[in-house]
Amino acid sequence: MNPVRWLGLAVLLAIVCFSTWKVDAWRYGKQLADIRKEFADYKSDIATAATKASEDARAIEQQRQRDIKKVRTDAAEQKQKDDALADLQRADAGRLREQIGHLLADKGILNTRLAERGKTIEDLADLLAELRSEADGYAGELAAALTASRRAGFACEASYDAVSIADR
Repeated sequence: MNPVRWLGLAVLLAIVCFSTWKVDAWRYGKQLADIRKEFADYKSDIATAATKASEDARAIEQQRQRDIKKVRTDAAEQKQKDDALADLQRADAGRLREQIGHLLADKGILNTRLAERGKTIEDLADLLAELRSEADGYAGELAAALTASRRAGFACEASYDAVSIADR
């Protein structure tokens, strides 16, 4: 074989090797570009999911805050109603005490009238009137305390329900 053929064969072999190397580089470049595109899409999907999760969490928290605010508003309205009812009951108790006072003041007149008929009123009527007056006062205080406790319990229960329902 002559040197020109060897040189031609060497050049041909070099061209084949270079072509193979270029084709492989092109394939790997395309694969790398595909992998980079997939990775960019993956990062974009994660960022979108994170943004959506953040917005969902913010919406849930805002809903919880609205629910708790509604519970507070309802509790305040119920307190106003309860306070108005308690004031009415106190006024009624005051009128009742006033009537008992008038009855006790008129006791002398009643004793005189009953004595004319042959009957007497003993101190038992005074004791019963005082006991009734004190019982009414204590009942009013207990009712106010019970109403406040009941209102606080309902507000607590409503707050818990608002938060626990939002978790489901």
